Order: sequence, then structure tokens, then C-alpha cells
Amino acid sequence: MVNKAKKTKFNLIDFIIILFVVMAAVGIIWRFNLADEINFNATGDIFEIEFVTAGHIQEASQNYLLAGEKFYILFDSIEIGEITEILDIRNPAEVYVQDLNGNINKSEQPGRIDVRGVMRSRGRINRNGEYMLNGNTNIASNKEFFVHTGKWEGIIKIISVTKVN
Repeated sequence: MVNKAKKTKFNLIDFIIILFVVMAAVGIIWRFNLADEINFNATGDIFEIEFVTAGHIQEASQNYLLAGEKFYILFDSIEIGEITEILDIRNPAEVYVQDLNGNINKSEQPGRIDVRGVMRSRGRINRNGEYMLNGNTNIASNKEFFVHTGKWEGIIKIISVTKVN
């Protein structure tokens, strides 16, 4: 019996498989580098967002909305921004109520307050001129978001968005 050492042959199929593996690795690296260059997820510009608590919060919750607190969108926990200033606290909160005749009357809610403030946020402006947070969340006037700070959760309404830099 004669044992012959097996020779490893390198054929065309092996070359094609190695070529596809290398091309896939290069494609993945190129894709991530390209995504970083044009990605709207990247933070670029600084914006000031004026907001008001649209849900009329309890007076006791006033101390939870202070400068330095960060707002997160509740469902995704995406950071919207950090409160830089509380502009106004309306106590008691105003509410508009429709009576039986269809007239709208201004009323007050005792024990509830409205808080108006400013937060700073980072994002990008898309081609349509809209402020985008994380590439998929449009922040614009009159939009409402269900947010939390870690201590408080509720609804905020965006009043205005201003580019700082």
C-alpha cells in the first residue's frame, strides 16, 4: 500500500467563492462609511425648540421640568433635547370648553398648570427644509409628542423650531 499525500488544488470555483466573500466585506465596509457621510441619524445642527405642556400637568409635577432635564420620546426613548430654560408657568392652566350652544369659552383648571419652555436639540434639515431628528422624526410647529424625562411623562406641543448655528 502506497499512501499518497493529497494535493490541494486551487480551481476556479474556489477563486469565485473567495472573490464573493472579499466583495461582500468591502461592500459592507463601504456601505457603513457611506451611511455615515450622508446619514441623517448623525447630529449636525443645533436647534432651539420652544414647547408647551399640552396635557395640563399637575402643580406638583412642576419641579420635574427644570433646566438640564432631557426629553425622550416615550415609545422609542429617542432623545429630543435638553431643557435650557423655563419661560412661563401658567397657574391655573387655561382650557377652552364648548358649551351646549356651541360657543367656546375660556376656562381654568385648578390644580393644573401649563409650562412653556425652550430645549436644545441636535439634528439635520432635510431637502424639504424640515428639521429631522434621527433621520425619521420630523419636529415641527404644532406637532405633539408623548415624552418623558425620567421623572415626568406627558404630552408636549412644539411651538417653534429655530436653528442656532
